[in-house]
Amino acid sequence: MAGCIPRAGGRNRPGRRWRAWLAGLVLLIAWGARPLPAAECREAPLMLVHPVVSVTYEPIISQLAAGLMSDTTAPTAVCTLPELDRYRGSPVPRRLVAVGESAYAAARRAFPQARVWPILVQDRPAGVDRGVSRFVAPALVIAELHTLSPTIETLVFVYRATVPDTVVQQARAAAQARGLAWEAIAVDDLRAAARAIEQVRQQATPTRAVWLHRDVLALNPDILIPPLVRRSWEIGFPVISDDADSVERGLLMALTPDYRALGRTLAAWPTQEPAPGWRDIDTVRRVLNRRTARAIGAARHPAEETHFDVIFD
Repeated sequence: MAGCIPRAGGRNRPGRRWRAWLAGLVLLIAWGARPLPAAECREAPLMLVHPVVSVTYEPIISQLAAGLMSDTTAPTAVCTLPELDRYRGSPVPRRLVAVGESAYAAARRAFPQARVWPILVQDRPAGVDRGVSRFVAPALVIAELHTLSPTIETLVFVYRATVPDTVVQQARAAAQARGLAWEAIAVDDLRAAARAIEQVRQQATPTRAVWLHRDVLALNPDILIPPLVRRSWEIGFPVISDDADSVERGLLMALTPDYRALGRTLAAWPTQEPAPGWRDIDTVRRVLNRRTARAIGAARHPAEETHFDVIFD
């Protein structure tokens, strides 16, 4: 039955809203993020601008801000979009880090003469020379998969149809650079995702790996994850994702953004030459399900598990 795969330790799964809040809190603690430093929307040469977010995403903003402030002596401000609308500071900030498309557009309107760096955005804005996409660099994911499962011959990439073509092509190039055959399946809704997963299950072999790209499982994890986990254990093939919760529920592994480290990187950008340019996220946390790894033969020695930041049993 969908949703009946137990968590580590056999605990029952709580309600979806509570689970999302708890997952964010657990990851914030497990990954060593300290509380958000005292900051307000005020005059400062460096400003982090972000939308008002739900409790699920508060740890992301906290970690970004903490990382941004940890390696700089310059005064730093943190502003939500409503606070930015009321901002009347002078002089204006020299540099802004804007989280997401709406924050980037608002920061450009509020401070047209300032340098604005968009981060965690899906599409690269025109004319931007520095920024970070919302996707983990595909080469890092595929390198990790190859380390765990070096006998894999084919990578099946299941992704949302809204993902930019450049992301899909980067993933394809990274797979082919490892000598992997490439298959891609685009989905645009839950029904299409369920059909893709059924196709994956029917074609499963120990030499085929599946990568559920960001946001696919978010369509309905309770429906989509359990049949994948069961088939993965039956056949012995790896299924990876971009989400730590899905790994806790039985998928093999995921690479998720390390937002505190990303914040530290952003703090260093003003002093770096040449400019870093546009990039995918390469500050990551590696998450592994040890039971799944051992069940499918993906981790044969303890040394293959030691470099993971979070391990679920």
